Amino acid sequence: MGANFGDKIVRTVCSSCYCGCGVFVHVKDGKVVKIEGDPAHPHNKGELCCKGLAGIELLYHPDRLNYPLKRVGKKGEGKWQGISWDEALNTIAHKLEEYKEKDGAESICISSGAAYYGTHGIIGYLAFLLGTPNISVPGNICFLPAATAARATIGYEKAIFATELVSDEILNSNCILLWAANPRNSLPYPIGEGIFESKDRGTKLIVVDPRPTDYAKAADIWLQIRPATDDALALGMINVIINEKLFDKKFVADWTYGFDELKKHVKQYTTEKVSKITWIPENKIVEAARMFARTRPSFICQRVPIDQNLNAVQTSRAIIILRSLCGDDFDKKGGNPLPEEKKLISEFVLFAKTGQLPQEIKARRIGAEELPLCSGPDSTMGFCHPTLLAKAILSSKPYRIKAHIINAHNAICSDPGTRIIEEGLRKLEFSVSMDLFMTPTTELCDIVLPAACWLERDGIWGHPAYPYVTPISHKAVGPLYERWDDVKFFIELAKKMKLDIPWLTVEEYINFRLKNYGTIFKELEKINFLTMPHEYERHLKGKFEFKTPSKKIELYSTLLEKYGYDPLPKHKAPPEITPQYPLILIGGKRKIEYIHSAGRQIKSLRALGPDPIIEMNPKKAEEMNIAEGDWVWVETVNYGEKERAKFRAKLVEGFFPQVVAVDSQWWFPERKDPGHGVFESNINIVIPGDEYDPVYGSTNIRSIPCRVYRADTLEE
Repeated sequence: MGANFGDKIVRTVCSSCYCGCGVFVHVKDGKVVKIEGDPAHPHNKGELCCKGLAGIELLYHPDRLNYPLKRVGKKGEGKWQGISWDEALNTIAHKLEEYKEKDGAESICISSGAAYYGTHGIIGYLAFLLGTPNISVPGNICFLPAATAARATIGYEKAIFATELVSDEILNSNCILLWAANPRNSLPYPIGEGIFESKDRGTKLIVVDPRPTDYAKAADIWLQIRPATDDALALGMINVIINEKLFDKKFVADWTYGFDELKKHVKQYTTEKVSKITWIPENKIVEAARMFARTRPSFICQRVPIDQNLNAVQTSRAIIILRSLCGDDFDKKGGNPLPEEKKLISEFVLFAKTGQLPQEIKARRIGAEELPLCSGPDSTMGFCHPTLLAKAILSSKPYRIKAHIINAHNAICSDPGTRIIEEGLRKLEFSVSMDLFMTPTTELCDIVLPAACWLERDGIWGHPAYPYVTPISHKAVGPLYERWDDVKFFIELAKKMKLDIPWLTVEEYINFRLKNYGTIFKELEKINFLTMPHEYERHLKGKFEFKTPSKKIELYSTLLEKYGYDPLPKHKAPPEITPQYPLILIGGKRKIEYIHSAGRQIKSLRALGPDPIIEMNPKKAEEMNIAEGDWVWVETVNYGEKERAKFRAKLVEGFFPQVVAVDSQWWFPERKDPGHGVFESNINIVIPGDEYDPVYGSTNIRSIPCRVYRADTLEE
C-alpha cells in the first residue's frame, strides 16, 4: 500500500469491467482523491488498467445522472423534469400493476446489459415475483452460446470453464491455445500480461486469430484464420489428433461418449479441405494439433468472438471436444479446470429463478418456440433474444410487450440491428431506464433513474466464471446526490408493489449471497476478496459427476439430438463475399479503455481512443485511395436495406487484404442531441439483426460481407 493521501483508505474492488480487481481508495474530507491497485488481490496483484484508474473521473463526472427524471416531451425530444424517488416508484409500480392486471404479467419485460454482474440476480427474482417469463439480456452474443455448448458436452453451463475461462490456472500451463482471445484488452491482469511472462519462461503459445494481435506476433504458431471458420479448424485439428493417435486413449475410453461416431465424422475434415476453408496452410494446422496434444499440461482459452457467429454453439462444441480428447490434463494444475460449485450464491442462480414459474408461463416467453435452448421452458437461463423481443414489440406477436424496465443497458448501441431496437423502444407504451449517464437508450424512456457507480456501492462483483475468488466491494463514498444502488431500486420497487421480496435492504441481499461462507457483509469491512480451495482431478476421485445423460463427456451430444440439432459439430460456411461487397467485416473489436458502449465521456479514456477505428491492410487501402486517418464508410445490407457507418482508418501490417475490423458500440456523448450520434459510427447499424445461429440465436458479428470507401466519395 502506498502512502495515505487522505483521512482513510477503503479496500474495495473495481467494477468498471468484469475482472473485479482489488483497489485501495483514498478518501479525504469525504472525497475520493486517489485510486491505486491492491497488491494482495489475486486478480490484479496491484496493477490497474486505465478504466480502474479513471474511477475518480467517473464518480465526479459533471454529466452523471443525479436525480430521477420523467419525460415531459415526445420520445427522443430530450425534455425532462426532475421528480422525487417516491414519485418515480409510485409511477412505475402503478404502471406495472396496471399492465399485469389488464394484459398479463408477460406484457412486462425486464432487461439488463452487463451491469457488472451486480444486478442480474435481483432482476431474475423480481421477474419471478411479477410472474413474467420475459427477461432480456444480450447473452446470445456473449458467454451463453459457449455455456450451452458446455451443457451439451459436459452437463454444466459452468463447464464453460473447459474453454472460455478467466482462471489464472492458464499461467501454470506448458501450452496455451488462445482462440479468438485478446486478454490484454479484456482480462489484462494477471492473465493478459501473465501470458507473455509465461511465454518468456518457455510456455508454448498457439494463437487462432485473423488479426495480428500482440499475442499473434509472439506466438510459436499463429493460425491466421478466415473469420468465422473456427469450426472447420477445430474439426481439422481433431482429425489430425485422432488419425495420429495423439489423443489420450484411457481418458477417452473412461470418460467420453461417442468417440467412434466422432472418429468417423471428422474424416471429412482433411487438412487439405480445412486449409481451403480457413486460409491456414496445411502444415500449420498439423503442427498446431501436434503441439497442443503433445505439450502437457495444455490450456485452451476461447473468448466471445466464438459466440458471435452463425454456428456459435457447434464451434464451441468442437473446441471443447478438442480439449476433451487431450483430457488427461483436464482439471490438473495448468490444465483447464472442471466446474466447481462456489460457496457464493451466484447472480445467475437467482437470475434463473424464473425457471420456477409454471411450465405454461415459461412456454409463453418471447422466442420459446424459435430458440428452445435459449428461451424455451426447459432452458437453463431462460431469456428473450433481443431481436425477437424488438420484433414482438413492433408486431404485437405472439402478444404485445407494453412495459420495459432497462437496467445498465444501452441497447441501441449494444444490440445488433440498431434500427429495429430503436423502433421497438419508441413503440413501447411505458419504459424505465436506470444508468450512470443519459444515453441514446435512456433518451427514449419515460422515466430515467440515477445509478450509483462502483465507488458508491457495496456488493459482490466480478465475472461469475472466476472459479475460486469472490471479489468484495465496499463503497468509498456516497452515494452522491440522489443516486441509488441498482439493487436498492429493485428491492424498493418490489416493496412498493407489495411483492414477497425476501430482502428488505441491499445488505440483506448481500448477506443472503454470502450465507454459505458463514459470514455477513459487516464482518468483511477490511476484506476485498474471499477464496475457496481448489482440489484437482475430482472426477478421478469420485467427487465430480458429468451431468450429461450418459454421465460422460458427450462428444456425441444427446441433448442437441433431442432438440433436433446435429449431435456432432459440423462446419457451417459464413456468408460469401460478392463483387458488390468484396470485404469481410469483423465487428465487435474491443479496446482496453472501454467496456461495451461505456466510457466515451471519460476524458482520460477518450484521449486513448478518441475516434471509432477501422483496421485494414495498408496495400489494400492504397488500392482504394485510403490513407492513414481518413474517414471511411463501411456498408452492408441489413434487413434488405443498405446501411453504413463511419470510421477512421488505421492501416495495420499483417492484416488479410480481404478483411477489415472495426471498433464496437460507438456513440458520441458530447453531442447534445438526444441521439448522441448513435447512427453515425455504431457498427451495430450495419450488422444484420435477422440472421443468427439456429441453436442459440447468436448474431453474425464476425464475418459480414461489406464494402469500404472514403467518406468524401460521392455515393448513392
